[in-house]
Amino acid sequence: MKRLLLASTAAFLLIGCTNNPTPSANTSSTKTSGADKFTNPGLDVRYPITDSEKRQILHSKMIEINGKKYPLKYKTILKTGQVLNGEIFGLLKDENGNPLREADGSYYICNGQFGGSGPDHTEFIEKDGKIFMITQFECNIGAIYQAELKQDKNGELYPVDLKYISQSAYHGGWVHCAGMKTPWNTFLGSEEYEPDAKKLDVKTGKLDKYYNRIAPYFGGDLTKASPYYYGWITEIAIVNKNGADIYQKHYSMGRFAHELAYVLPDKQTVYLSDDGTNCGFFMYIADKPGDLSAGTLYAAKWIQTSNKNGGSAKLRWIELGHATDSEIKSIVDSKPLFTDIFESAKPNGATCPAGFTSINTNSGHECLRVKPGMEKAAAFLETRRYAAIKGATTEFRKFEGITYNPDNHKLYVAISQIAKGMEDNKKYGKPNPKYDLGGNNDIRLPFNECGGVYALDLDNNLIAKNMYAVITGIPQKYPKNSPYHNKYNKCSINSIANPDNITYLPGSNLLLIGEDTDAHQIDLVWAFDTKTNKLTHRIATTIYGSETTSVMWQPNIKGETYINFVDQHPYGESDQDKLLTPNDAQSIVGYFHVIKK
Repeated sequence: MKRLLLASTAAFLLIGCTNNPTPSANTSSTKTSGADKFTNPGLDVRYPITDSEKRQILHSKMIEINGKKYPLKYKTILKTGQVLNGEIFGLLKDENGNPLREADGSYYICNGQFGGSGPDHTEFIEKDGKIFMITQFECNIGAIYQAELKQDKNGELYPVDLKYISQSAYHGGWVHCAGMKTPWNTFLGSEEYEPDAKKLDVKTGKLDKYYNRIAPYFGGDLTKASPYYYGWITEIAIVNKNGADIYQKHYSMGRFAHELAYVLPDKQTVYLSDDGTNCGFFMYIADKPGDLSAGTLYAAKWIQTSNKNGGSAKLRWIELGHATDSEIKSIVDSKPLFTDIFESAKPNGATCPAGFTSINTNSGHECLRVKPGMEKAAAFLETRRYAAIKGATTEFRKFEGITYNPDNHKLYVAISQIAKGMEDNKKYGKPNPKYDLGGNNDIRLPFNECGGVYALDLDNNLIAKNMYAVITGIPQKYPKNSPYHNKYNKCSINSIANPDNITYLPGSNLLLIGEDTDAHQIDLVWAFDTKTNKLTHRIATTIYGSETTSVMWQPNIKGETYINFVDQHPYGESDQDKLLTPNDAQSIVGYFHVIKK
């Protein structure tokens, strides 16, 4: 990303972090005590113990860059439900721009309390001397908001205007998840958990509750919708100082549960993560630098070399096809049915009738055959299924964030949980053939509910050659007399649990890791040393029931350095009984300011 390439080559260390919780890489089998190893008073962020601590965003107070100490301050920019210039941050709207309402008449705000998760990814975009913040919202009816920010003399940022970005030209948005700022200064977003078109047929009324949530966008008329409208990469360009925008969906990048599309410095090679169970890992190579409207799509084949400490594998890339946005858009707009693309047959145990391919994806075990002439529709509208038919691996579990380390020419990716399809005919460590039945069973790893972060070495053409864990979380039970004993803490508080958002700080050897977990009561943001493969410190903690999102390094916004940070859906995933007032449940979009002056 451009902001990463512009980063200082300074070393970046948190003051006072002298204890390393992991003596070596791949720590899933490491024994740890029940004590918190990050307890340098006033400098490290200890794991929250008290009720008061668990109701706050806590963070490190100082950082060290090239031996010099700098304050680190946190500031909130906007909360969901906040009103600015007549707009309500996070309010969902229909295809005509009218506000949507709950059954009781209140506004439907995507804050994680009424379905969906709330604001997920936010980015700062500079244009013509102004700073704009784009934030996308993770609800079934996706929303995107743009806020103009002012930067004061101390480097603090304040919202001065708020604008709703319409997606009506592309039939609305859907479950917007992670994103990035491209090297050409646009916002690259995503649509996660695409509807399963095989289960749906709007012409005959065959629907499900999950997909039905899009109905209010069309005034309740689902005949206006199609499952193939959703599950794409999106892009927003701000074109002038007034904040005018151009919005588009990139149909040539494939359709699946897009967590993140990450563009490498060549402006052509893009890696795409697929979030869910029995999902894939994809790569897109654009025809032209800085233009994602046409390119070739590939899927990864995991060729396992070890099952130790999170596992390792060689990667082989299988070409799925080449397309342009416009030709795939024409297929999407024709509102095809699943049965227009595939023939299906009933499996006989783990096998399929002659002429059908046996696959196992997030839709389970299926026997499919692509209809004549429908290969391109299959490759780009049913990318995961088609990848499985072509022999790619569709066994990844919760494939989340991606980032690039230019210092050692590696990618880092987060696997939130090593489970189900990533096991060997097991589910959470117990025998269960469901996730490997009829599939490749390429990945055969021991269960680790805490997940891990993996490195991928790139060749000179930026193609990932392999994939291997550099850290895995440590399952741990705390005794009743421990301050960390509760029903949530299933992973050591001295290591990661269910990593999600990650970002690399060039020149520092440090990777920031944000959690999305129910295996820590309080989600954390960590710093991880990529030279020693050890965690060095905690940077921040969240509020009860929250998820950390949008942890992204912003090294030069009008000369200031920030780390984006969203505390998503407080009291939303757990500890709902701790909620005192409705306002406390609003998601919080903010940042950490590295004060260098």
